Amino acid sequence: MSPPHRPAAQITALVVFEDRPDSRWLRPLTPGFRHCFCLLRAGDGWILCDSRASGVHIMPAPDVGVEPLARSYARLGATVLGLVAPVVAPRARRLLPAPFSCVELTRRLLGLGGRPPLTPWALYRRLRRDRRCVLVARPRA
Repeated sequence: MSPPHRPAAQITALVVFEDRPDSRWLRPLTPGFRHCFCLLRAGDGWILCDSRASGVHIMPAPDVGVEPLARSYARLGATVLGLVAPVVAPRARRLLPAPFSCVELTRRLLGLGGRPPLTPWALYRRLRRDRRCVLVARPRA
């Protein structure tokens, strides 16, 4: 079942799932869902937060609106989910910490508690079940 449509003005975070065929380490992962990053709404624009092998990249992005921003990523082959009001989850108690990855950074920034997903595909499936989440754009076939 698809979540209800959310007005773009309410979306405060975008999660972008993309393919990374150039990285041999990511080839076993689901095509189209080999990497993820998020954009958080901040004042007059967005803050892009991306965890890569070379480090965590945090950059400002201008406010061009949710739909145009999502469509630009979809044209590059990405799937984009929008989230309404991410909140900080209570601190999870785990015996073993989750490995730090693009999924873990995105999960923490969105305030998702519970059992941590380990792959971008698992994070996508988890977010699609969340009532605060809506599919904003997907790549054209």
